[in-house]
Amino acid sequence: MTIPQQTTARRAEPSLRPGKYQKFVARIETLCAQDPGVRVALRRGLRRDLDNVRGLHRIVAPWLPEHPSQAEERAFYAIAAMIADRPRHTFTATDTDETVPADAAETDEAPPTVPATAAGTAASPARVRRDSLGASYARAVLARAGRGLREETAEARLNLLTRQSLSGLHRHLPGSIRHLRDAGADIDYATLLSDLATWPQHSKQIARRWLQDYYRLRRSPIEEQYKARDDEEDAAPADGA
Repeated sequence: MTIPQQTTARRAEPSLRPGKYQKFVARIETLCAQDPGVRVALRRGLRRDLDNVRGLHRIVAPWLPEHPSQAEERAFYAIAAMIADRPRHTFTATDTDETVPADAAETDEAPPTVPATAAGTAASPARVRRDSLGASYARAVLARAGRGLREETAEARLNLLTRQSLSGLHRHLPGSIRHLRDAGADIDYATLLSDLATWPQHSKQIARRWLQDYYRLRRSPIEEQYKARDDEEDAAPADGA
């Protein structure tokens, strides 16, 4: 019996490598925490194509799959550069080599995952959040202490990203990630890596997920306020009681 071509292609999709993506992100954060030279080298890769990132190959290339698509290959380098673009103080001493085995790149097994902490803190494999970019924008709007993005700004930026080609997305993302971090929103780099790797084939589905996550999370506090108000009205004694 012949296996349908679509089934074979689905098995080869980069999105089936979440474990490798999470471990790659954890390893890059560890290197940035331990070696300022690595962080500086990786930052030089921002917005550069693969033929102009000579200093990054020794760090990123060992993590590439055997036969990556051009989009997936580019995604690994871009995510490494965006992680390194964080302020130096956000890479903490808790990021040690012990969290990611030296041979971690050889397996796609995912590490344990629990919700991440606030943006700007280096996340170990045990603190990886599975969120889309849309969820990060929603949290940036909801952020307190005056750091959050204005709702109109967040919507405009997110909608702009969803309309980009792969090259346009890579051009706009570094600035967008900086805005999100400054607003206090956490970023799931492993999920973003997966989205970048599959953008040419699945941009419409990914864009839809980003927008749905944004509006779902953005509206949830408002819905909770409405529910609390309704509960108060239901609990109030009726007139004349």
